[in-house]
Amino acid sequence: MKPERLFWLLVAVLWAGLIYAAYVFDLPTKLGLNGAVQQSEHVSEIADAGGACDARPPQSARAFDIDAVPRVKKHQHAAQFDIDNQHRYPVLAILTSPDGEVEYRGVYLLTGQKASLVLPAGDYGFTVLSGSRWCNLDSGFSDGYVVPYPDQIHLDRQSRSSMNLLSFGSTADAVMFSFAVHGVAQAANRNEVLELSRQMDGHFHVVGSVDGNPITFMIDTGATSVTIPYSLATEIGLDRNCKPAHFITAAGRVPGCMAVVQNLTVGGFQFQQMEVSFNKGGEMPLLGMSVLSQLRVQQNADTMLISMN
Repeated sequence: MKPERLFWLLVAVLWAGLIYAAYVFDLPTKLGLNGAVQQSEHVSEIADAGGACDARPPQSARAFDIDAVPRVKKHQHAAQFDIDNQHRYPVLAILTSPDGEVEYRGVYLLTGQKASLVLPAGDYGFTVLSGSRWCNLDSGFSDGYVVPYPDQIHLDRQSRSSMNLLSFGSTADAVMFSFAVHGVAQAANRNEVLELSRQMDGHFHVVGSVDGNPITFMIDTGATSVTIPYSLATEIGLDRNCKPAHFITAAGRVPGCMAVVQNLTVGGFQFQQMEVSFNKGGEMPLLGMSVLSQLRVQQNADTMLISMN
């Protein structure tokens, strides 16, 4: 065989050997030559699962409805649930059914932001989506994680509970949960904004207290003062030192009494020496203009924002 032919034969055998070795031993993967391809496939899978990524995340610190939204029904007690994100990453916090199958409400929080929700008392699940690159509501963050709270959250009626989200590491999935029950709402910061959702009865409700007794009020801009059903007042002992009076209601003229209470709270805002009427014809505690006139109330469709003037 001529030397020239022998040379080209050896070159062909060498190339064939290299191709065979690459196929058998998966050399590109071991040499890290296909990392960019794997990354692209990963991002593509996320986009395919939840659709194209949105340009912007939801408005921060503003709760929004997702699926079936729990509403406070008439005569049903409400609870306030505060979420405080002290995690080093932005989060999408989602309140769900206890089994996690139904998502009720969500709120997008940047680091250091807080939000307050008013919900029917009961049991809930809680899940956090955390990351740095927002995708959409289905996928959460394209580089993030889904971190469920390991237990159910029980919200007692007319109580205030909080969930603090903390970091115990440098990654987005290093979320530490701190859940606490505080009882009745205490004094709020003057810059705090309380967000309420319209309930199934068509009204807005807020958790408060009268002289330390927890009460859920229905907000009524047509009422002059704070009105509490007489039966509830006698049950919790608020009818002491009460002066007899009569009131004109939609049902006509009804008897009752009036008293000055030492301390009244509304969603965390405190008021002293407030006149309260106890109405024998009432069915639900009403928060009237004697208090609302001291607050800044903004309403947009099914959302009401309350803050101090």
